[in-house]
Amino acid sequence: MANSFSKREAITLDGTPDKRLYWSIISDYDIQTALCELIDNAIDQWMGSNPRAPLVVDLVLDADRQLISVKDNAGGVGQSDLRMLIAPGKSRNSPTAESIGIFGVGSKRAVVALAENVVIKTHRKGDKTYQIDVTSDWLESPDWDLPAYEIPNINEGETSIYLSALRQTFTTSYVEHLKQQLGETYGWFLEQKGCSMLVNGESVKALSFECWAYPPDFPPQQAFFNVDLSGSGTIRVDMTVGLIRDRNPATDNYGVYFYCNNRLVAKELKVREVGYFVSSEAGVPHPDASLCRAIVRLNGEAKLMPWNSSKSGINYSHPLFHAVRPVLLQLVAQFSSLSRRLKDDWEEKVFKHTEGQVQKVDSDLATQGKRLFLPPLPRVNKPHIEHLKAKNDLKIAEQPWTLGLVEAVAAVTILTRQKLETKNRIALILLDSNFEIALKEFVVHRGDLFPPKEYTDSKIKELFQRRPNVISEVSKKVAIPQNLLDKAKHYYELRNKLIHERATVGIIDSDVENYDRTIREILHILFDLDL
Repeated sequence: MANSFSKREAITLDGTPDKRLYWSIISDYDIQTALCELIDNAIDQWMGSNPRAPLVVDLVLDADRQLISVKDNAGGVGQSDLRMLIAPGKSRNSPTAESIGIFGVGSKRAVVALAENVVIKTHRKGDKTYQIDVTSDWLESPDWDLPAYEIPNINEGETSIYLSALRQTFTTSYVEHLKQQLGETYGWFLEQKGCSMLVNGESVKALSFECWAYPPDFPPQQAFFNVDLSGSGTIRVDMTVGLIRDRNPATDNYGVYFYCNNRLVAKELKVREVGYFVSSEAGVPHPDASLCRAIVRLNGEAKLMPWNSSKSGINYSHPLFHAVRPVLLQLVAQFSSLSRRLKDDWEEKVFKHTEGQVQKVDSDLATQGKRLFLPPLPRVNKPHIEHLKAKNDLKIAEQPWTLGLVEAVAAVTILTRQKLETKNRIALILLDSNFEIALKEFVVHRGDLFPPKEYTDSKIKELFQRRPNVISEVSKKVAIPQNLLDKAKHYYELRNKLIHERATVGIIDSDVENYDRTIREILHILFDLDL
């Protein structure tokens, strides 16, 4: 018996997208992300048209009136291509091109995410000038038809987008922030391709993150290799990892940075996928490791890039990311560990080394994701405080009251390595307090020299009312060279001026160094400490 369903009647389905897809993405965009989509579109159009003149993108953000305009000279859109300005999925970019855009939806949803009212004017050379108005009424209507008006000509090759009734507000300070972000995102295009960007008439400066340090034996490591994605295409990978000199504790400007086709997509990544929070790799993000930076540049077909659809992050499930990850993890682990091992003296061991050569790693090993041949890391030295305690462990065991004196000496050393504007003032006060406490501990615990019956609590309290009296009393029992006592007196008086007088005295590095040596020598005389 023949199958009665062998010849079914075909049903035609309407595949026209619903405009609700626009509304669904509004929350995914902020002003910066949306403006970058428009800039991406201009760059792709400009680079794809064999340009003779440099690209200029002119942004105006009026914080008082909450208006935005974006103008470019990328070539304009002709009548036959106007549909691409509003139709999701329509794009002139080939998926196999090394472009920034690919999906054909970025600029469309960007303008919708930015404003309720959008006016687009465009003039392609040899064509007329057209205007399209995208309004809330059109977005709410199920009808996809949208008129394009012929208007008086604007400059040839120009496209202007005017946005009002913004969905998100911005401030004047945000505009300054935006300029920096654009300089970072498009630094390569500004510096290498001669593009120009203006924000409220001011030029955006190209910003780079390649501020490397070159410690002896540990220069940045660079890996060049290709990734073949199962016959789909080949991506060129340029990865550089090293220690940096532009550390900013306030912004945590370390971690992993990704560029796709020369456009910054993600920066300062410190997640498990790039090696953080794994003890055998980069470990937990911490100021100790904050000199490690990795810059990964991926170039190739746009369809093979691991960016998300708004180009604001990396898809960690993407096969290209998995291909570069083994090399990335090794290098990030290497330099994060190096940062920690040198943390006691970054100033001398890292920041002062401003010149050198980036070292190339074996490209064959990198291509295969195998273990790289990296310089052996320096031995881990005990922190300064642990080093001093270890040198004096027997003395501290015999005289436990000296532990605080040893730790205070170490604290001064640690303090002097910090980038604090008033560190010398703090160090001087700490040194002087440590000296006074040392005198008290010596009097209290040397019963053979200061018998408790004679040096009662009330006697000690009275004695310590004036430091000269204490020093005089101690000097009767133990020989402290007069030059040391003279220096201690000088810095005691300097400390009193700092605390008690109207004018604030200046404390220079040599003051701290001199007083530090003095206190160490006195502590050795009083307690036989090796400092």
